[in-house]
Amino acid sequence: MGLIACPGSFANMPSAIQKVDSTIKFVLEVKNEIFLQYADTLCVKYIRDDWRMADDRVAFLSPGAEHLWQNVPFTLSGNILSFELDLKGEYEHWIGIRARKDNDLYQDEYFFYTLEEDLLSLDVFKGNVHSHSTGSDGLFPPEKMPFYMRKAGFDFTAVTDHKVFEPTLKAVESSKKFDSGLQVYYGEEAESYGVGINHILSLGASSSISKWEYDPESDFRKRAEKVEKELLAEGVPGHEAKYAGEFEAITSRIREEGGLSVFCHPYWKQNARYSSTTLLTDILMKRGNFDALELGNFNVPRMALCNAKVMEAVRNGFAKPFIGSSDYHGRPSHDPSVDYTVIFAKDASFASFKDAVINFRCVAVGGCKDEFPFGSFRLVKYALFLMEHYFKKIHDPLCAEQRELLLRAADGEEGLLTRIAELKEKILEERKKFFGRT
Repeated sequence: MGLIACPGSFANMPSAIQKVDSTIKFVLEVKNEIFLQYADTLCVKYIRDDWRMADDRVAFLSPGAEHLWQNVPFTLSGNILSFELDLKGEYEHWIGIRARKDNDLYQDEYFFYTLEEDLLSLDVFKGNVHSHSTGSDGLFPPEKMPFYMRKAGFDFTAVTDHKVFEPTLKAVESSKKFDSGLQVYYGEEAESYGVGINHILSLGASSSISKWEYDPESDFRKRAEKVEKELLAEGVPGHEAKYAGEFEAITSRIREEGGLSVFCHPYWKQNARYSSTTLLTDILMKRGNFDALELGNFNVPRMALCNAKVMEAVRNGFAKPFIGSSDYHGRPSHDPSVDYTVIFAKDASFASFKDAVINFRCVAVGGCKDEFPFGSFRLVKYALFLMEHYFKKIHDPLCAEQRELLLRAADGEEGLLTRIAELKEKILEERKKFFGRT
């Protein structure tokens, strides 16, 4: 017996996101004649991700077990299929509607996720906040970099060139020309004075951290030496004490400028050595004077080491949110779409992004060819559902379509502004529909 997928066979399906412990009444218009023609074989099946049915009994997947997936009672009047389900708990739910013709099963399936109120009230956005333009060592100009990010389905992004702030200003100003819905944050990648042993993303700060760092009249050196002396007094070796001092001078300044500091790619490798000594990385992780830790970054060995270190550090009390980002430079071999951050927030503004990260309402997604999320179990589980059923199927294709228009408009082509704005509204409309905000 073959199983034939029939997507779109039913209209008026409720939104994919629902409140926990809801009784959902399904009144569906049958759009596919096969389900009407073979109505006498019609059945509705249900299961949720903990193997439970609506009455909390365990449902097995194969004949000969205790029982199969739940058969849901329904009525079919004309071309209207009606049934009712209790969606209990914070789970993913599956509904399969089937009809049999000879030896084949025709099926349309639908997926739902039920949420507690704290997540139900929030929308979901994703973005990459680590990228480089021709302002430092990237291949695309800062005025266009945000639009390359849009193709990957990103709702927010930041140009974070090495030790310079001017490119991010250009990126933000360029994005304001178009009513696209893409949020572009101020950003910069700061680093240890002169040698770049440690790199820190400055996100949302009101001015250049590197300009302050390299200004001989600033208090950068004073701040760094204060921390250095404290660490030397504790017996920390001179190399580690010096660069930990510089690291914390930078992160403290980012905080004062209203920004978010991210310790990025801690196991960045230069030739046969890691840029930062393992002892220095351990000290920075233990002291925790930064806001978030970057995972992802387009390099599986690098991410594997960071993940291993995090697992060790958590056992010793480490508690920092994770940022997923790609460190995108525009190279042909680099797929920016597999490294990003998912936030659970009211909107995609920097203020909402910062609030979501600080309060651990975020998931870091990283990998090389495949996406792999990191974070709390609850949020990762929900994010996996969204990655499969919302972002890839609905959201990202619309963003990719808009990206092409944005790049053409940035090159001076006229007559595209209306279509760009229409796609923004379409993305918003689909988001409202999926999350039940209509």
